[in-house]
Amino acid sequence: MSETRGRRAAGRPQTTRTERGSRPVSPIEASVTATASLRETGPQRFQQRGVPEAKRSLPQAIAAGFALALLVIGVPVLLLILGGPPPVPTSLPTRDDLTATIGADQLVGVLLWVVWLAWLQFTICVLIELRSAVRGVGLPSRVPLSGPTQRFARALVASVLVATAAVGQAAAASPAAAPEAPTASVSAEAYDGQAEVTVQQETPPAAAPAAASEEVEYRLGDMVLDPEEGAELVGQKVYIVQPPDGRYHDNLWDIAERTLGDGRRYQEIFELNRGRTQPDGHELSLARLIYPNWLLIVPADAVGVDVVTAETPVPETPPAPPATPPVAPDEGGGQQEGIGEAGAGLFADFVATGEAESVNTNPHAGLIDAGLLAAGVLAALELVRRRRRTPEPGTDEVEAEVALRIGADPDRARWLDYALRQLAAACQEAGRPLPPVYAAVVDSTSVELLLAPARADAPEPWSMLDEGRRWILARTDVAVDPELRGRVLAPYPGLVSLGRSGDRDVLVDLEAAGGPICIDGDPEATFEVVTALAVELATNQWSDHLRVTADGLPDALSVFDPGRLRLVDGVEPLLPELAARRADRLGTDVLTGRVRPGGAGSWMPEYLVLGTPPTGELAEQLVALTNAAGRSPLGVVCAGDVPGARWRIHVDAAGTLELPALGLSVRANQLSWRSIEALVGLVDPDRSHDPDPAGPTFNEAWLPEVRPEVPQVRTLVTEAELATAPVRVYILGPVVVQARTEIEAERRALATEIVVHLALHREGVHPTVLAAAVWPRGVTAAVRESTFARVREWLGVDRAGSPYLLMTEDGRLKLSEAVVLDWDVVCALLSQSRQVRRPSEEADLLRRALRVARGPVLSERPQGRYAWIARARVERVASDLLVDAAHRLSVITRDGGDPGTAAAAARAGLRVRPAEQLLWRDLILAQHAVDGRGGVMAVEGEMSETLLGIGGIELAPETAALLEELVPGGGGRHRDLA
Repeated sequence: MSETRGRRAAGRPQTTRTERGSRPVSPIEASVTATASLRETGPQRFQQRGVPEAKRSLPQAIAAGFALALLVIGVPVLLLILGGPPPVPTSLPTRDDLTATIGADQLVGVLLWVVWLAWLQFTICVLIELRSAVRGVGLPSRVPLSGPTQRFARALVASVLVATAAVGQAAAASPAAAPEAPTASVSAEAYDGQAEVTVQQETPPAAAPAAASEEVEYRLGDMVLDPEEGAELVGQKVYIVQPPDGRYHDNLWDIAERTLGDGRRYQEIFELNRGRTQPDGHELSLARLIYPNWLLIVPADAVGVDVVTAETPVPETPPAPPATPPVAPDEGGGQQEGIGEAGAGLFADFVATGEAESVNTNPHAGLIDAGLLAAGVLAALELVRRRRRTPEPGTDEVEAEVALRIGADPDRARWLDYALRQLAAACQEAGRPLPPVYAAVVDSTSVELLLAPARADAPEPWSMLDEGRRWILARTDVAVDPELRGRVLAPYPGLVSLGRSGDRDVLVDLEAAGGPICIDGDPEATFEVVTALAVELATNQWSDHLRVTADGLPDALSVFDPGRLRLVDGVEPLLPELAARRADRLGTDVLTGRVRPGGAGSWMPEYLVLGTPPTGELAEQLVALTNAAGRSPLGVVCAGDVPGARWRIHVDAAGTLELPALGLSVRANQLSWRSIEALVGLVDPDRSHDPDPAGPTFNEAWLPEVRPEVPQVRTLVTEAELATAPVRVYILGPVVVQARTEIEAERRALATEIVVHLALHREGVHPTVLAAAVWPRGVTAAVRESTFARVREWLGVDRAGSPYLLMTEDGRLKLSEAVVLDWDVVCALLSQSRQVRRPSEEADLLRRALRVARGPVLSERPQGRYAWIARARVERVASDLLVDAAHRLSVITRDGGDPGTAAAAARAGLRVRPAEQLLWRDLILAQHAVDGRGGVMAVEGEMSETLLGIGGIELAPETAALLEELVPGGGGRHRDLA
């Protein structure tokens, strides 16, 4: 350990402690390069460097101890010898005593009292400093009126303790010898900045430097350490000093008590860390003086403390697919033979690349790599949120949403949907049948379809490879037509993603199986894969009119569209209906029928997805019902083995999915029971942790006690300050950050996200926490630091030279108070509106607030960014407050005889929540006051189009009653449907 520390110290400039002031030290003000040829990394390069502190020698410490003994013990002894005890009055002074001449005796008595009081004050300071230093309980208490005296006592006590520690160092450090550093099979996966790491100790620390030549990432829990820091700490148990909680400050005594069970062992922690440079550039020199975010080595027997681990890439040889994929005897016929021949060569590129060997135990980690599955689930949840107000999520629900947003790839889902429909349109135009696709591979730049049998007539702009067995469409070769989805039927609704190989999603067309599909292997993984298949089939964009009937899956899935996913208790009653559909389709090719006019309902598939394997007669009936020589619009996917299954999929506990009939091996999409419950809890009041899932009840009577609470802001800011601020942050509507300088266009999205995160956390964020939020899949320290420096440069500095991105003394990044956020302005205006008494003043403040809000929070966020926004809990609060403000303003102005402003207020609220029928009723009333019956009819038509477009939302009874009152028998579209 000492050798490692020595090498580390030699490789970086020496740093010393700095004086700490009350103002946050900016990164630019605090950045000083000690050696021009050496570049530091980490937060320490933002800290101010002072004049190197002179090291105390042992003679100096002995002198300090002598002085301390002389002052504490020698002074009272000397006073007692020379003057005796101080004179103590035995009675109250008389008038003669007060008017008598002051003599030498009286003067000496007063001086004795002054010296005795001064000694007592100094002794109290020494005792307080000594107690704080010995116990390590944080900053010592202040003695009133003893500033210089207490500082002098502190210096003497510190010097004495340094000498004591030097004498006892060997004995104290002996029981806390550093443990042997494990080098091992190390596996880690990043989950939103939180790493799950498993280390098996195998070799002594001598093996650790051997890995230095490879790419090594050092991790401590959710932190990625700098290489030098990690190399020194690898294998050690390391405690992260916590930030203050109120007036409580973390200290060595309490750390030792929590981790070692005995506060008196704080000295061991002190000895293990004394003189070691911390991330902020300071060193531990006094046991009572530690700072937040320091990394403290603790003895090997500490509990509840993470070990610093090294993550190294482990090259693995991918399993070679079988030369001839096995095909069961009953798999012959139709397309199965062609698929078997093609699978061996084509899917050799898509075998698992070893990522399944690393298991992440986070309950929602399976959502992070489920790109297409996550995209469908996210779209379904957002649709529910657009239809109605959703409950306040609990912590587990929030983390599930964060994981879902990290993993979702809606852009790729839209791209795949468009590519498939474009192919169908091209085939229709050319009068050709659809190609027999049995699998697809998609990434962000291309879609590749695998065919069996091969076809050599790929329409433009598709290109053909492998003699027609592979068709590829490059994204750069087509111009996306947003109206194509409404004109062309989905050609391959049975396509479903099994998982990912690298960055590519691998899908198979269940129709191509021509019979039952069974999934077996690890029971828990099997159930999660089956559930994922059912949910994706019911939520993806490219499965028009497909219906999934699920038996034995979680009841929570009922939150999804019942028109696409129905849950049943037993499939036996459905068999006659499915048999009738099969009889109608016999003798006609599915792909040919699907592209014919009117083939939407007749040729869309229906799948039975079973969470448990069918047995006995039911299994035989399902096999007979779904077996076909070619494609069939009916299919069965079940967990467990089914005799006669055409495709057998195997998944192990590590999540590796294999489909031998296609020579396929990928990291499987999985949806755990806990993730399902958490995701459903985001939109289902019955499963949420919200004590009042219905939330504030908005109504025309307007009950003030149920209005949503306005968050407190640090300072009241106005629209004028927002308009003139040097840095302006807008999150209500499309996200925008405006600064006085420019940044490269390709770096703006990331830089904007960093600024928005800091704007919503004005207290400051530790760099590692911020990095885990904006780089949820992980980032190197070098990239992190360079990005933060670039953002700081982009935001600029004020007239005094202080940057708008600051580094606080405890190592946090924070924005200057000069940076203004539009959400803070809205909260300030709404808070003031609750305090005024005159309706005209309230209406003015509400109008100004709605003018600042351009739409819902982050209405146009870039894909893959702002997954952390769920933790900020601002979206739901902002939506409630803006709807509240719009409704309140509409009521005040309508009652005040200004229906035009009332209508504008309602429309402002509808920009935030377009399905809020309370605001539609406000708009109807306002337009009725302006245009009478014609205005009501116009608004009713607009409302019907909006609600039907969102998802067929029914009229609330209050809305229907209002329409009937204002326009009796009008018979709008929604009322006709009702």
